[in-house]
Amino acid sequence: MNLTLLINFASLYHRKTGKNICIGNFGKIKWEFYPKDIDFPIKCDDNSAFLVFEAENENELPDKFIFATSFKNLNIDAIKIRVEKIGYNEYKAMIKDDVIPFKIISGEIKEVELASDYTELLNIIKDFGGECEIRDLVNIASKRLSIPREEVKEKLLFLKEINKIDIEGKKIRIIL
Repeated sequence: MNLTLLINFASLYHRKTGKNICIGNFGKIKWEFYPKDIDFPIKCDDNSAFLVFEAENENELPDKFIFATSFKNLNIDAIKIRVEKIGYNEYKAMIKDDVIPFKIISGEIKEVELASDYTELLNIIKDFGGECEIRDLVNIASKRLSIPREEVKEKLLFLKEINKIDIEGKKIRIIL
C-alpha cells in the first residue's frame, strides 16, 4: 500500500509540475509488488521533488521533502494522513476530520463510491431533516432495503467510521 501511495502521488505531482522525482529509501522498494510501469523520471538533483519511502525516523526526511510514507507516527510539522485497512484491498485515509475510503486496483488508488444501501440510509436521515432516532431509522431502512435490522446497524457503524454520520445516545445525524 505504501508503494502504491508513493508512486501514485509521484505520478500526479510529475504530471502537474513536470519535475523529476527523487525517492529516498529507494533500496527498500520491492518493485515486483508494483504491477504497472512508472510514468515519471526518477532522478535526484537540486530541482527534483523529494519523496521518502517508509521513513523509519525523522532523520530520514530531508528539509524539503514533499511526501513520505511511514509505519511510524513521526514528529514532523506536516499534514499527516493515517491509513487503515478496513477490508480486503479496502482502506480508509484519515486526514484531520475527513475519512476517505479507497481501494487499490492494479496499482492505482480508486476512491470507493458508497453502495446504494449506504446512500439510501443517508437519504432516509435527510428525509428526517438530517437527524433521527436510531430505532426509527433501523426499522424504516430494514423494510425499505429488505435487510435484517442487524445488517442496517452494521452499515450505520461503517457510515460512522467514515464520518458520514454521528451517533450520540439514541440519535443519528448527518455530518455535512
